Amino acid sequence: MEPNTVTDADYEKFKDLLRFFYAQYRYNCEAGGAGGVGKVPHPDANTSIYDLKEHLKTFDIEELQSEPMQIGDMVFVVVFSGMRGQMGSNPNTYISLCDTAVGLYLNQNYTQGRKGAKTDKPFSDFFTWDDPNVDPKKLYVGEREASATGYDRYGSYKFADLGLGANDPTTDQLKDLYAKLQRLNSKAKAQHHKPPEHTPATINAPRNWILFGAPGTGKSYTINKAAGQYPHRRVTFHPDYTYAQFVGSYKPVVSSESSSGITYDFVPGPFVDTLIEALDQPTIPHILIIEEINRADPAAVFGDVFQLLDRSGSGSSEYTVHTSPELKNYLRINLSDEAKQNLRALVSDIDKRSGDAPEASDCIEIAIPSNMYIWASMNSADQGVFPMDTAFKRRWTFQYLAIDGNVMEPKDVDGAILSDHWDEIRTNINHLIKDKGQDIPEDKLLGQYFLSSNEQTADNIVQAFSSKVIMYLFEDAARYCRPQIFNTDGSQGQLYLSDLLTNLSTSKPNLGIFANPVMTLETSAEPKETNQSITDETTESSEEQGGTESPESPEESAE
Repeated sequence: MEPNTVTDADYEKFKDLLRFFYAQYRYNCEAGGAGGVGKVPHPDANTSIYDLKEHLKTFDIEELQSEPMQIGDMVFVVVFSGMRGQMGSNPNTYISLCDTAVGLYLNQNYTQGRKGAKTDKPFSDFFTWDDPNVDPKKLYVGEREASATGYDRYGSYKFADLGLGANDPTTDQLKDLYAKLQRLNSKAKAQHHKPPEHTPATINAPRNWILFGAPGTGKSYTINKAAGQYPHRRVTFHPDYTYAQFVGSYKPVVSSESSSGITYDFVPGPFVDTLIEALDQPTIPHILIIEEINRADPAAVFGDVFQLLDRSGSGSSEYTVHTSPELKNYLRINLSDEAKQNLRALVSDIDKRSGDAPEASDCIEIAIPSNMYIWASMNSADQGVFPMDTAFKRRWTFQYLAIDGNVMEPKDVDGAILSDHWDEIRTNINHLIKDKGQDIPEDKLLGQYFLSSNEQTADNIVQAFSSKVIMYLFEDAARYCRPQIFNTDGSQGQLYLSDLLTNLSTSKPNLGIFANPVMTLETSAEPKETNQSITDETTESSEEQGGTESPESPEESAE
């Protein structure tokens, strides 16, 4: 289950589990460990007033008495002190995330249980989750390692900040804790069920992919279908959406330690959350889906991470960007050791390839790994949307979804021909734009690397040419002079992008879509050699005889 699809019921059940854990621990300390030893305190413990069933019922988690508790895609079990006569928590009192080594720890000092001790206080007296002065004050996220326990390996949360009261709204801290456990749970499952080594961690789709077309053509449906069962999260852009929301920033959060009740912490956005998960699970594709990408200003929302959209042949970022101090600190705390190692290796490889000296410190630079995909939908015809600049568009693979919901695929196109003639084609397109365009500036022309070297290959250029070059010319460079640039023969009335994609053909000098020829068709080599041979022999014969060529007759000239 992905973090952004967690239901309110899941959060409430998770709260109930933490409420019981906190209250039961305090109750057991008061009653001298009356619950006994092991998992959830035994119902037949040696005390006349202990009623486990009623305690569990208080929080609607009665199933814990006989079986682990399922919350979303995670399974939990509560384990109390493992030492008879002691009521402590390091490492013997914790909530175990089943099938993983992860646990939620209190890290309290051992307390000697008094023989026959009991308490007459009602269970409700031990519900003090919002009191920062009463132990336990923190809940740690740790990991068991053989006989040792790294109880705070993944950080800690103050009970007062988790909002465990019956009427408290779900806090950002509790959501963050739940999402962290989901990531650790998914990682444990991935390691337990590793795909075969021959199975690549790739999807048969572009890594930076924008699907566009008219409303109702099924753009979101197509993206969802392609995402399948891979981990993914979704965000919708809108005019007020910002870099701070997409990547992350310092934001005010509720805190019991501040006199004002407010403090500031770095709150990550969907980009950073997806990046962390992709680094944590390098063998699994992770997808960030952006709905309506052009309803916000994309260049402003992506900010400096826009640089990371340049992908190498392996699919990872071609370049790195430096992190802000707050993002760097957040990554250092929230990235696992394995994820840090993966990021370090990725950044080092990029720096070496670029000729730069690698940074010595962790999380100073970031890059997108090859298993992180960014997919988006857009409708460029809508009014009020933000335009995309050419530099931003160039880093994406665009695919047009026709009015009938099908992805437009050119039929009569030979990739080898397009690849061999790419430089000639783009040069002639530039000439066509300059000759017939209407005041088109120079920076609208096609540069040699408008298509990357990988996109210029015979295997990739058909898709790249149709989704990048044609779409760019139609929607941007030649938007206001389409009849002069494109061949409109056979089109019914207004020219549509679907007409160009349908008519694209490498068997025609104008590729079937341009007003002028843009490519020289290959002709048979044999006639050329024969004609050249005859001409050479004739010339040599004339020179040997000392003669000169006779002038062409009017008829020959006309021919």
